[in-house]
Amino acid sequence: MTLTEIRNAIISRMTAQTAIAKKDVIYQNDKPFDSSGKAIWARLTIKSGLAGSQEIGNGPIVHRTGMAFIQIFVPLSTGTLLITQTADKLRELFENQTDGRLDYFAVSADDIGDDGHGWYQLNLSIPYRAL
Repeated sequence: MTLTEIRNAIISRMTAQTAIAKKDVIYQNDKPFDSSGKAIWARLTIKSGLAGSQEIGNGPIVHRTGMAFIQIFVPLSTGTLLITQTADKLRELFENQTDGRLDYFAVSADDIGDDGHGWYQLNLSIPYRAL
């Protein structure tokens, strides 16, 4: 898969989620986002990892790896139920799923807490491998 195909597949899966309004999910190098008044919002970042190739049959098969990060934010002092429930829904959407030649693996959660800007943050890390 090309980097563009990987990007498109991950974004397509993210836009299929219903836990966060589509207008409240921002992407890399997106237009400015006003988070004021939001009950919850998220940022998706895709980081490519190592690529490798194996010689099988008629030529090399390239394996690409990487990590998709979903940062989820709720206002401070509103508890953790909404952010945890949302993280569970997003985890279910990605964990151990496949999009053709793109496989997602076990999702890890990192409770960041106060982000220093009035938001409580939880990050999901989703490793992937593409052929």
